[in-house]
Amino acid sequence: MKILLHTDLAIRPEELFWHRDLGLLTGAFRGLGHDASLVVHPAQPAKNRPQPPTSAPVLWASPADVRNPSWWQNQKPDFVILGLWTRPKYDPVRRAALSATARVVERADSDGMRTASCGLQVYARRRYDYFRGRSSRWPAPASLAASWLYAAVSAVACPWMEARLAKALRRIPDLVVETPGAADLWRALSRRLGAETRIHHIPHPVQADLFRAQEFRHKENKIISVGRWQTHQKNLPLLLTTLGAFLDRHADWEGLVVGTGLAFPPPHPRMKFVPRLAADRLAEEMRASKILLFSSRYESFLLAGAEALVAGCSVVGPETLVATQQLVKILRCSLSTATNLLGNLELEQQAWAEGRRDPAKISRAACIAFSPQEVAKAFLSLAKISGSGAATRNLPPQ
Repeated sequence: MKILLHTDLAIRPEELFWHRDLGLLTGAFRGLGHDASLVVHPAQPAKNRPQPPTSAPVLWASPADVRNPSWWQNQKPDFVILGLWTRPKYDPVRRAALSATARVVERADSDGMRTASCGLQVYARRRYDYFRGRSSRWPAPASLAASWLYAAVSAVACPWMEARLAKALRRIPDLVVETPGAADLWRALSRRLGAETRIHHIPHPVQADLFRAQEFRHKENKIISVGRWQTHQKNLPLLLTTLGAFLDRHADWEGLVVGTGLAFPPPHPRMKFVPRLAADRLAEEMRASKILLFSSRYESFLLAGAEALVAGCSVVGPETLVATQQLVKILRCSLSTATNLLGNLELEQQAWAEGRRDPAKISRAACIAFSPQEVAKAFLSLAKISGSGAATRNLPPQ
């Protein structure tokens, strides 16, 4: 089967991303014997710096190319996966791809809260957090005021936004999102907008072979957290408050916070800050840890959480997020009944102390859910019904 995977990114050959997202999925399809290629836009090379040649499975297409039906028809694809975030401005790309094959699927990094259909208060808060993160470099009063204004305008403009989204959804035969909770919200939204888009849940792939737990590896009493901590989304103050309070209570535990935006000393003697790590180093740290702790205000999937599960960690985070609910299911346990993040962390530490967490078992379940090969197989199952007019909104069993 000839499979094309397209996202609207302009990159140079040395920036091709085969370790994540659609690049990782391209490799998985090829490993299963399919003729798969990543379709991206060529970036302008730096001045006086020629672009190196590449033999990678990539098609360099201009933005005009992917909006041209003839370009897609000349490629003769059997199956197309679009990473276009359901944005209405990409309707010309969707129409062009559908002119070449009926088997077109769009994949979205989304928690399903695209309009006020998820609840006006929740939506306004999400819009506030979104803009607060993007204005974080502004003076605090200006950022706060602008974020509340953005949230209010978003709520007022919701009918117009829903009308535009409805038009886009009618161009998308099948939409794939990364968590069951997001899929439920998108199904409700699709029905509300009168669209016939089939909504499916297929998780994000991770480098399972790299992060996989080693059964002989000793797990330390260590909590790891990973993120871009300069962002409002990741909520570093909550993370440091929670982790510091936990370490005060448990003298035999330590914390490791990995990522960017940590330009100050750790607030606890058994807490360590390190900059962003290469994937192999991060995998090693996760295999040595017992718990991944995150404090995000919102997440569509939480890639670090999936990687941690593959490495045999358990995951603790705000339980209202659809990402948390997805990851906890891998542990085959229920969400804790604690009312705050510290209480959830305490309960998870107790589960490890009582022997109710098996790293090898966690890793095996996560590899089944998140390995690139299994995710690719789920997309191939979807390709069998995509464009067929089937009424089902659920994937065939994997």
